[in-house]
Amino acid sequence: MKRILIALHSSLMRPRGWGPRRDRRRRRSGVALLMAITVLMLLTIVVSELSYVARVRYIIANHQRDEAQAYWLARSGINIYVLVLAADRQLGKNINLAEMGFGTQATLWQEIHTISSGIMRMLLGSGSSGLDEEDIAAFQQTGQISDEIVAQSREGTSVFSDRNFLDFEGDFHANVTDNESRLDVNQLGEEEGPIQDSPTAQLIYALMSGEQNDEWFQDRNIERWELIGNLRDWVDADNVISSGSGGYEDDLYNALEPPYLAKNQKFDTLEEIRLVDGWQDEVYEKYGTLLTIWSNGNFNLNSISPEQHAFLIAYASGTGIDPEQIEISCVQMENPLSWIHGAQFATAEAYATLIETNCGIEIDHSKLVNITNTSRVFTVTSTGFVGTSTVEIQAVLDYTDRSAGETVYWRVR
Repeated sequence: MKRILIALHSSLMRPRGWGPRRDRRRRRSGVALLMAITVLMLLTIVVSELSYVARVRYIIANHQRDEAQAYWLARSGINIYVLVLAADRQLGKNINLAEMGFGTQATLWQEIHTISSGIMRMLLGSGSSGLDEEDIAAFQQTGQISDEIVAQSREGTSVFSDRNFLDFEGDFHANVTDNESRLDVNQLGEEEGPIQDSPTAQLIYALMSGEQNDEWFQDRNIERWELIGNLRDWVDADNVISSGSGGYEDDLYNALEPPYLAKNQKFDTLEEIRLVDGWQDEVYEKYGTLLTIWSNGNFNLNSISPEQHAFLIAYASGTGIDPEQIEISCVQMENPLSWIHGAQFATAEAYATLIETNCGIEIDHSKLVNITNTSRVFTVTSTGFVGTSTVEIQAVLDYTDRSAGETVYWRVR
C-alpha cells in the first residue's frame, strides 16, 4: 500500500510536459521556426527581384521614351530640309533671283547647309548680352548646350508669343549635301567601251591623280585602273574583268571566306562599295566620301570643292597635268581655286572659258559632259539628342521629277 501511495505522489508531483511528449513538442517548435525563417527569406528574395525588375523596366521605359523623342527630333531636321529644298526648287525657277544675290541659280540649301536647335537656343538664350565663349567651345566639342541656355530659350522670347517654338526637351542637328558634287559610281555600268575611255572612270582616275596620290598608291602597290575597273565590274551586266587584266569577275571573290559573286547590278548603299575587291579599309576611307550612288548622273560646277575643281580641270585639259599644279598654273589669280569655288556658272562653256582665260590651260570642251549648274539629289543627315539617347536619320531626297521631292533612301541608326 505504501508503495502505491509513493508512486501516486510521484506521478502527481511530476512537472507538466515532462517526458517524451515534451521532447516532441520542442522538436516541432524548432521545425516551425526553421520554416518561418525559410519563408521569410523566400519572400525577401521575391520582393527584391520584383523591385529590381520594376527598376530595370522603368529605366528601359525612360530610354525608350528618350529614344522615341530623339527619333522625332531627328525627323524634324529632315522635315525642315524637305521644306528648304522644295523652296529652293521653286526659287530656282525664278529668273529674277540673280538680282537678289543668288547668282545665276537659287541655292537656298547652300545658304542653310546646317540647321541646329542648339545654335538657335544659344542665339535666343543669349539675349542682347552676346554668346559666352565657354558655351560656344562646349557646343563645338559636344554638340550640347548648358541647361541654363536651354531654360533661357524656353522663356517665350520668340516671335511665337505665348509659346516658344524651342520649348521641347532635347536638340537636333541636321545638315545637307548634294550628291551632284560627288562622282556617281553607278554610272560606270552604263558607259560602254574600254574602262580608260569611260568619262566617269576618267574623272575617278583624275581624283586619284597627283604626286601625293602617286606615292600613296605606289607604297601600297595598288593599281588605280584595277580599282576603278573592279567598281565597274560590280555594276555592269557581264562577267568579264574590264580593267584589261583578263579573267572572270567572280574569281576575285571565290577565294574569300565566305565566298560571294559580283553583283552585276547597281549599288544599293554607299557602304556596299566595301565589298568590291580593293575597296576595303584605306582606299574607301580615303576616297569613299567623294563618291556617291545617288545622283542623276550630273556634276554640279557650283557646289564642288576647290580640290574637285582641280581634278576636273586636270581631266578636262586632256594633257595629264597634275591637279596639284593647277593653282600654280593660275599664278595671276589670287587663291584661284577658292575664287572659282565661290563663283556661279550658268554653263560648262562659261566654266571652260574662265579657266582658259585666267589660267592659260586649254580645255577640251567635249570632256565636260554631264555638267550642270544645279543639284537635284540631296543627302540629309539629322541627329536627335535627348538625355543619353541619340538617333541619326540619313535620307536621300530626289527632286529631279517632283517639286515636293521623293525619298529614295532612308536609314535610322
